[in-house]
Amino acid sequence: MTDNLLNIKQRTKISSNSILFCVLIVFQTIAYGSYSVLVHLCEKDGMITFSSATMNFFIEFIKLLFSFNAFICSKRIHLNTIQILSWFKQSIFYSISAFLYFLNNNLAVHIQIHMDPTSYQILSHFKIFTTAILYRLIMKKHLTKQQWFALILLFFGGLTYSLGTFKNSPLIPMTITNSTVVIREMYIRPLGISMIAIYCTLSGFAGVYNEWILKRNYSESLHLQNIFLYSYGTFLNLIPAISIVIANSKTIKDVNLFHGFTVYTWLLVITQVLNGLIMSIIMKYFSNIIRLFIISFSLVIAAFLSFFIFHIHFNTYFFISMVTMVCALSLYYTN
Repeated sequence: MTDNLLNIKQRTKISSNSILFCVLIVFQTIAYGSYSVLVHLCEKDGMITFSSATMNFFIEFIKLLFSFNAFICSKRIHLNTIQILSWFKQSIFYSISAFLYFLNNNLAVHIQIHMDPTSYQILSHFKIFTTAILYRLIMKKHLTKQQWFALILLFFGGLTYSLGTFKNSPLIPMTITNSTVVIREMYIRPLGISMIAIYCTLSGFAGVYNEWILKRNYSESLHLQNIFLYSYGTFLNLIPAISIVIANSKTIKDVNLFHGFTVYTWLLVITQVLNGLIMSIIMKYFSNIIRLFIISFSLVIAAFLSFFIFHIHFNTYFFISMVTMVCALSLYYTN
């Protein structure tokens, strides 16, 4: 009787954890898919209204506060000089991840000016290509011939879309209706291609390196590891955030960290805070491959939102690229 009760409790706990995990994955997919759409909703006259460094500072700072509070609540801390020095030495490895994320997260905002949300989401699939290559080099993960073929297919699918959707003209037809940007066609500006290539390379390296760091010290508290990462992230974003605010302020009274922030900006902050915290759990206890699944399915969210919010017209290259990528992902993830 007692054994049956224990088994029922164990099965209930496993089911609850599975449901919670699925909910987190669905939320992350929505957060990834809506990111570029929310940034475009913050545009005014072809410019981003807020400072990317300021937004990322708030994201990193809120994550730091959450992690610090969780760490304090999870265990008793006996601070002394030796402990602080030990933590500082441990944290140095996380400065590399923080610097890569600092570059990547700020670049991600400015890329949006040079392409529409769906194009950004499609070309972001290059992350899978760079992550898989770096996974092989850093994590020593073996790739089969089928997986190599899938990566090549994925690469050429994205390349075909880039060349087909490339627009030389910086004047993309847009209109504003009831304070909402309406994008009539898919586009990629010249600078956008080089920016997305750098972004995907940095993203792949940051993701693989961060997973390696988290699993290298597997027994260490995840909250403490996040404190290391987010402390550096907060500091790195604070410097340019303050510099930009001071440069844009004529007097002390004009200083405003929230300049250009809208409801959509705060939605970005909230979703990216939760997204970052959830992603750290996935990288620590699961794999970067799940992250790539999320990136893949987020294309559907981005396309859906782009169609209903911006009334965007999908071109032929979008459908060709989408079919190619689905085939590539199926080949890559099939055992």
